[in-house]
Order: sequence, then structure tokens, then C-alpha cells
Amino acid sequence: MANKTVSMLRIRKLIQLLDNGLSQRQISAELKMGRNIVSNYVHQIQECGQSIQSIQEQDDESLASLFSHSSPKPSPDERFQKLEKYFPDWVEELKKTGMTKLQLWKEYMAKYPDGYGYTQFKEHLNFYIKNHSYSYHNKHLPAKEMYVDFAGSPLYITDKRTNQKQSYPVLICTLPCSNILYVMALHDMKQESLYYGLSSCLLYFGGVPESVLSDNMRQWVKRADRYEPTIEEAMLSWGIYYHTEITAARVKKPRDKANVECHVNIAYHAIYAPMRNEVFYSLDALNTRIQELLDDFNHLKMQGRPYSRYDDFMVREASLLRSLPSQPYVFKYRKVFTINSTYHVQIVSDRHFYSVPYQYVGHSATMIYDYLNVEIYIGLERVALHRRAYDQGGYSTLDEHMPPNHLAYKRSREYNAEYYLRKSADIGPATKEVVNRILSSHIFVQQSYRSCQGILSLIRHYSEDRVEAACSRAKQSPTVSYQMVKQILEKKLDTVEEKQECQQQYIPDHENIRGADAYK
Repeated sequence: MANKTVSMLRIRKLIQLLDNGLSQRQISAELKMGRNIVSNYVHQIQECGQSIQSIQEQDDESLASLFSHSSPKPSPDERFQKLEKYFPDWVEELKKTGMTKLQLWKEYMAKYPDGYGYTQFKEHLNFYIKNHSYSYHNKHLPAKEMYVDFAGSPLYITDKRTNQKQSYPVLICTLPCSNILYVMALHDMKQESLYYGLSSCLLYFGGVPESVLSDNMRQWVKRADRYEPTIEEAMLSWGIYYHTEITAARVKKPRDKANVECHVNIAYHAIYAPMRNEVFYSLDALNTRIQELLDDFNHLKMQGRPYSRYDDFMVREASLLRSLPSQPYVFKYRKVFTINSTYHVQIVSDRHFYSVPYQYVGHSATMIYDYLNVEIYIGLERVALHRRAYDQGGYSTLDEHMPPNHLAYKRSREYNAEYYLRKSADIGPATKEVVNRILSSHIFVQQSYRSCQGILSLIRHYSEDRVEAACSRAKQSPTVSYQMVKQILEKKLDTVEEKQECQQQYIPDHENIRGADAYK
């Protein structure tokens, strides 16, 4: 094992134990120091010609000069001279994927079989790396820049129908001066989603910093370069709209966005962890919960400081941010098409369909859509407006866009038992009773809906009073049906007074008749 430098504190402890009369073996055990090292120090104390008391009174610098040779660093030998010339190349080799110090040592031993063992090899290499690695401490100015990144781990939304989870990317933004944080889940990582998230972030901060920096993501940079990256035109357009400079981090493990990478880990602890057992069924619900946890985190006092990130932001940055435009930036797509017979149009990337008034079938139309809304124009007139949906294969259909027969069919499919009972009660109690008996006559209540709808449709041809009278007559039967009520109305049986079968068969009273008392 490579030699380690003994601290001055341990040397003073060694002198103190020696002065207390402990043996070298006891000192070695107490300090967990090699006996040869202890012996070396004791020998030098005895050879220096000074008393232990005077040695203890010396300062660290004098004491260090007294024991300058007590724990000498191995003097460079021929092996080290051969080793050190490879250090710069090995540092570069270690940056390559899969390269390890063990592999470098194996290649070194193949050239120099009598060279250092693996432990001392690592010790010398680590010492070189440590003394040739320099980091600059960035001092962040208020309202100067905002850092942007996507979290490596997504968040999830559960589909109510299938109970399957779908992942959604998470945008992380921070102002490094105050370290205030912004987190938002997006539908995807496309440009319109990114711009919506960035605009929402600026709205949360209440202003615009001088510059916005991200890594070389494809939505941000068209061509990556360490010194002159080419920014996407759409990204530049967003920057011009908010009057801020768009910049990109250096390629190949940049350190100029370490702050936001650190905040990604913070988001895992502050946002992800508290939600780990929670289930969300929509993106809006997920972002609402994120917002709650985000506000709690930003208002939490920082460790070792009497103020929170939000407090620091309000004091040092909020007033220096540039003002926001009156409306947030909206990245829009445009598509021209002809409305087909289904009176629906599709956003191909989402595979979702949106309705258009059926009267415009065959017309040429323009669809303009962004992250939130879908607008459809015939010429200069907007004929449809929808909230953008992202469920693939789904339909967003407004009732006013449907032909009358399609609307009637849709509503018939939406009826339920409660609806039929409510509508039948408007006609009368007998009609409600008949409908209720029809609903109860099937194992699956949905199978009776058409019969109930038929009962209600009779008021189109007959008055409500006649339908009520027909149901009053039909309910006396053990079973009831739509056809029974219909036939009563067609044969006008509802208008014929039912004969009360009051005629009792005459039975003469005689002594052989048994009454109720005979059965007690």
C-alpha cells in the first residue's frame, strides 16, 4: 500500500503518549499507526537533543521541520520516471467509454513487468489527476440567466380504462442566483411542448432573465459546436419574442450547467419522492400536485440560512427580471385539408380527430393548432374550436357539429335507467311503474332501454293522458312490454272502461258449507 502522510495532530498525540510513558507497541495500538513509523518518530525525538516538553511547545512549522524526514514521501525512482510521462495521456484515455484504471494498469504492466503494483499505480495516478484538475466557481448574477434541462426520469399517468401507466417527460428550470426551482410535466419533448413549458416557467417567475441556457438537445440546437452552436430558428423566435438570449452549454460533459443538473436531483427528492405512491389520471392533475410540492419547496428555508429560495428570489432577482409580454408565446402549426364525409379532421402526430360542422363537408379548410388549442377555419371564419387532446385514436366531437340523425343516435346510446324513470314520471305514475317493471325484467338493464324508449316515443302519436291510461291498464298484467302498451293504444282499449267484475256467483247457504273457522 502506498505511504500516507501523517498529520501534525497525530504526531503531537504520539509525543504526548510518549511523554506519558507508553511503550512504542502501546502507542502503535492507540494511534493505529505502524510500529516502524512509531519507531522512526521516537528515534528522531531521541536524536534531536531536545526535551519532550520543549518539542511540545513548538509551533506546527518548527515541528514539521524537526520531523521533515519522519514520513518521507517515496523519492521518485526509475519506475516513477517511466510512469509519470504517461499521466497526461492516461487522463484523456479515462474519458473514453469503458476505460478503467485497472485496464490502464494492465497495459502498463505489459510494458514494464517490474513496475508499480496496482495500489501504488492508482495512488500516483490519482495524485496527478487531483493536482491537475481545476474547477472555476461560478458567481451567478441576479436575473442574468436561467438554466433548462429535462429530468432523466419521467412521471406517470394511469389510463382509467386499461389501468396502464404512460410516461411523461419533466421540464426542470432554475435561476442559479437564488436557486428558485420550476418543475412541469409535459405531453412530450416536441418543440411546441418545450416552448409551452418555458413560457409557463417565465410566468411562474414573473419575468424574463437576460439569457436562457440548455444543453444541446435537438429541440434547442440544430448543430452542436463547443464554441458556436447553431440554435434552432424556432428557438431563436421564442427568444426574440421574450427579448432574451438563447445559449447552449458546451458539448462533452459541460460544467456550465451543473446547477440545473443538481436541481434535477433536488426535484427527485422534493417532487418525485412525495408522489411515489400517488396515482394521477390526467396531466392537469399531475401538474397541480407538482405545483403544490414546488411551492412548498421554494418556500422552505435553505439549510444553514434564515431565508428560503423564494425569499432570496424576491429580494435579489424579481425586480431585475425583464417584464413579460402581454400574451405568452404560442408555437402554432398550420394544415390545409378538405373536410371528408366523417366531418372530422386529424392531427396526424397525435392520431386524434376533431369535429367540424357537418354543413362544411367537401369544403377546403385550414387547421391551426398549438399545445393547448385546435382551431379550424373556413376562409377567414373560425368554425370550430377544440381543446387539444392527446389520446391516440380518440375523437373530440361537439353535438352542434353533428347531423340530426347522428345526434339522435348518440343521445339514444347515452340514455340510462335514471333518464327513463325521470321522463316516464313526467307522463304519470302508471307509466313510471310500467317503465320500472320493464327495466327490472332483464338481467342486464341496458337490454331494456329500447323498450323504454319505445314507451316514451308513444307521446309523439298519442296524448300523455292516453299513454298514462294505457300503462294503467297494462300494469294489471303479470308482465308488461312496449308492444302491449302500443296495442292498447291502437285498439283504443285505453278509452274503454274496464268492467268491474263485481258479479259474485250465487251459492246458497246450507249446512255443508265450511267457513274460515273450519281451517283454524
